[in-house]
Amino acid sequence: MFFKPDDAETRRVELVEELTELVGSLEGGSVFGIITTDALSQAILQYSAIANALNSEVPAYYLSPANSFSLKLLSKLTEKRDVLLGRIYSMDDLLGALKRVEEDSLVFVAGFSVLMDRSAEGMLALRRIVDDRNLMLVLSHSTLELNELDLTGEFRRLFIIPGLFELLMVMRTNSYRGHYRLNLSIIKAPPDFIRNIGEHSIPIDSRAKLFLG
Repeated sequence: MFFKPDDAETRRVELVEELTELVGSLEGGSVFGIITTDALSQAILQYSAIANALNSEVPAYYLSPANSFSLKLLSKLTEKRDVLLGRIYSMDDLLGALKRVEEDSLVFVAGFSVLMDRSAEGMLALRRIVDDRNLMLVLSHSTLELNELDLTGEFRRLFIIPGLFELLMVMRTNSYRGHYRLNLSIIKAPPDFIRNIGEHSIPIDSRAKLFLG
């Protein structure tokens, strides 16, 4: 099927406000793959994205194989609490969940790369559901073991088909004398932001201290 590009404004959800100028926002029919290397960067990512969706009146879902969501941390960014949580353990679970969420919604998946039965066929099926239902999907994985010399290979290992994603990025936090920075490796970016592919470091004091205070 062929179609003409549409310039009309669509729903958008920011990942983390401080990153918008570097990577843009999630739009309907987009998939972001993000690796975090520490608990703080994972918290900043998932709670910021979900809070931004709720504040924009976009339905938000959080899926994970672990009991790893805190309403207390979410409340640091929004007064809204109507995120829906779900447990998934396999690729089939994830595909089934994506067929049941509301269209035009944000779905945040934590721990994606530990799901059973991930495959190229499953990733293509996932991509089709996202496109058909105009979802905004974030697949994230937090790991302490990352080959920094071969990030492309790491994305292939963790996300199977990197070419299906609009954004591929690694997030890390570090601190020095009470000040925090978010360090980013942007491997793939949406077309309007390809100029930002590469390494970046941005101050993130106020957001980090929300979670650590």
